[in-house]
Amino acid sequence: MFYGLWTKFTTQADEGQRLVDLLLEAATSLQDVSDCKQYIVSVTEQPDTVMVREIWTDQAAHAASLQLPATQRLIEQARPILLQVERVLEDQPRGGKGLA
Repeated sequence: MFYGLWTKFTTQADEGQRLVDLLLEAATSLQDVSDCKQYIVSVTEQPDTVMVREIWTDQAAHAASLQLPATQRLIEQARPILLQVERVLEDQPRGGKGLA
């Protein structure tokens, strides 16, 4: 069974693209982390709102990823521009295209 997470990030005015860039860097840093099955960064029609969809082998793998040096560095860079971080949904993906 997998662990899935949807997170909504709201940034200060006009900082949405900066956050997208940081989150895409986070996605790149996870390329060789086999426990990370999916890390998708999306924008919405809401200004300065960024969504991230993550799928991990399990919740412990996600928690461990938050301690990686690259992740810690990116969190520190993002923190000053964030107004809110909301865990929208935790789920248990069962499979589908792209998720073996």
